[in-house]
Amino acid sequence: MAFSTNMQAYFVDRFYRRLRERFSERQTMGALTTAFHQYVFQRGSRAAQRAVRDGAPLDFEHYQKYREVVSTEEMKREDGPGRSERDLSPELYEGRIYDCTTHRLFRQLDSPEQVEQFFCKHIDSMNVRSFNPDIPYWVESTLYDADVCLHRSPNPGCPAETDIGARMPDAPPFPYLLANQFYSMSQVIEAIFGLPGREICQAVQSDFIARYGQADWNQIARYQGADFNLYYPLGLKNRGTGERE
Repeated sequence: MAFSTNMQAYFVDRFYRRLRERFSERQTMGALTTAFHQYVFQRGSRAAQRAVRDGAPLDFEHYQKYREVVSTEEMKREDGPGRSERDLSPELYEGRIYDCTTHRLFRQLDSPEQVEQFFCKHIDSMNVRSFNPDIPYWVESTLYDADVCLHRSPNPGCPAETDIGARMPDAPPFPYLLANQFYSMSQVIEAIFGLPGREICQAVQSDFIARYGQADWNQIARYQGADFNLYYPLGLKNRGTGERE
C-alpha cells in the first residue's frame, strides 16, 4: 500500500504497547521518550547539516525549507483530507490544525491519551530544537483534547509573504525516515533492555508487516545499516544499503 505520514504515529503506538506488555508505565514512557528523541534529533540535525552546507542560516525560515518530511502526491492521497491554516509575521508564527491523518489514526488505534499527546506535542517541537535549540517552538494544544492543534513560534523573523511550505529538493524519501525511526528507536530500546528490548522491536516489525504488508517493510529495510547521523545520501555510502551515488 502507499506510504502515509501517519506511519510514524503507528510506530510510536506499537512501541508503547509492546513496551507496556513487559514494563511499568514509567519505564515505558521513559524508554519511548529517549528512543523517539534519538530519531527526531537525527532528523533535525541532518536538516541543519544541509542548511550549513549551502551557506544558509539556522533560522525559522530555513528550518521550514530544509525539514525532511516531503509528501508525494501518492502520500497526500493516502493521508486523505486535512484542514489547517497558519499566520506568519516577523513577530509570530501560528499554525492551527483542525483535522489531520495522524489524529485519525490514533483514534482508529484507540491509542492511550499519553501516547497521542506525546507524539503530537513533541514531533515538531523536538525537530525544531534539534535543527537549532535557539528557535522557540511549542504546541499549546492537540486534537486529542481540543478543537485545534495549536503551534506557535515567537519572533520567527519572516515577512508575512514568506513561503514556508516550500521544501528543498534533496530531502530523503519517506521510507528512509521510517527506517531512521524504526532502527534508531530499536537501537535505543535494545540498549536499555537487552534481549527483551530486541524482542519488543521484532514484535513491532511484525506488527507493521501485518498492517501494511511485506512490500512496504522491504522499502524500509533496504536502509538498515545507514548512518542516520549524516544527511541523505551521505549516510548510505559503504553501509550495505545497496544505494550509491
